[in-house]
Amino acid sequence: MAAAAGSSSSSRVAALAGAFVVFCLVAPAVAAEAPPGLEFHVGGARGWTVPVANNSYSWWAMNNRFRVGDTLYFRYFNDSVLLVDRPDFDACNATAPLAAFVDGATTFPLDRPGFFCFISGEPGHCEEGQRLIVRVMVHPAALPPAPAPASAPGTSEPPGHGGPGNPGATSGSAATATATAVAAVAAALAAFVTASS
Repeated sequence: MAAAAGSSSSSRVAALAGAFVVFCLVAPAVAAEAPPGLEFHVGGARGWTVPVANNSYSWWAMNNRFRVGDTLYFRYFNDSVLLVDRPDFDACNATAPLAAFVDGATTFPLDRPGFFCFISGEPGHCEEGQRLIVRVMVHPAALPPAPAPASAPGTSEPPGHGGPGNPGATSGSAATATATAVAAVAAALAAFVTASS
């Protein structure tokens, strides 16, 4: 009877050890997920309106870094946001949008790398500069690690995710929380295996 109990205990320990190995293989992939994306408020406090300067949306877009997982938030009144292709963007052609939004508070997910082009659907607004093109990059967490560049003298931080118009640097808090949870589960599993022996 003692041999049967020892065999049952050792097979349980072996099963738990196997589960622990699988957990250790899966946990790094979960911990390496990209942090949640940022929400960019198009037009800032003014919202999506005809800009004061004809190139202000272009300037704003050039001073921000957009990544897959980020969102654009458009707030507007008596207007619309049209997602268009590049030729329609260049021509301010609102007749065949890829998507049209008229709710006054549109959140648009940047779900792929590449360019996204937006124009106002109100006559004359696009020609007056109410148009936006953003280039979305792949999130660095999705890329293989690269060697860190040497920092310039007098700098203490790497460049942020945002820019002057939207200083929201990405936070590693989601990845840190996931890594902490993984470590806690691993410690609990190790304690259980030790107690079962």
